[in-house]
Amino acid sequence: EELIENAANLPLPNSVVEYFQGALGPPPGGFPEPFRTNVLKGRPLKDGRPCFEGRPGAELPPYDFETAEKDLKEAYGDQRITFKEVLSHALYPQVFKDYLAFEKEYGTIETLPTHVFLRPMQVGEENLVNLGPGKDYYIRLANIDGFNKDLGTRTVTLEVNGEKWFIRTPDTVTTLESTSGGAAPKRRAKKDPTDKGSLGSPMPGVIVAVNVEEGDEVEEGQTLFKLSAMKMETELKAQVSGKVTK
Repeated sequence: EELIENAANLPLPNSVVEYFQGALGPPPGGFPEPFRTNVLKGRPLKDGRPCFEGRPGAELPPYDFETAEKDLKEAYGDQRITFKEVLSHALYPQVFKDYLAFEKEYGTIETLPTHVFLRPMQVGEENLVNLGPGKDYYIRLANIDGFNKDLGTRTVTLEVNGEKWFIRTPDTVTTLESTSGGAAPKRRAKKDPTDKGSLGSPMPGVIVAVNVEEGDEVEEGQTLFKLSAMKMETELKAQVSGKVTK
């Protein structure tokens, strides 16, 4: 009874809330009431309705696969996008974007042992990685430097078949065991290559002028910011006309 009464304030994952909103359709036998009604208090759908009625997929407009494929190829390149990627983006758009962003930063990881990917290596640990016939690499995690607040990174020292490699890697989530320790704050947001209105910096630098605010209407080609880098100023212009959201 206490659980049902306090359902509106429970810290439920989004996936659970979406389930009770009917995003997966109605379950056999229906939803448990009044628990469901209480869970949905203050958690409406984006259009203001409390939940879906019937099968949510029936409300979706027809999906334009040709346009989606064209946009994805413009964002990620013709060679990277096949129909499998188009379908993945249609089903899980944000997961797909996150995966390609991860791939762009870290490269392909098919040959990485699963346990190494799921459980980060500890300092002093060594693993064998096989990249093909005659390509065996013994990789040892030698050291993790302190957190660089300016870059949001740490320098990791690896010994690959006895040779030391120094790699600067982003630290976005975990507190790594190092001499300094400390939790890493979130990194700054990056440009979304699938959003034509998303604007990113072409190089590291300092923003010296901001010409717009949230809510302003801008025209394509309008200067939004000025970036100072390598003793030069670069104007960052709007790629499309629209409203500044953040």
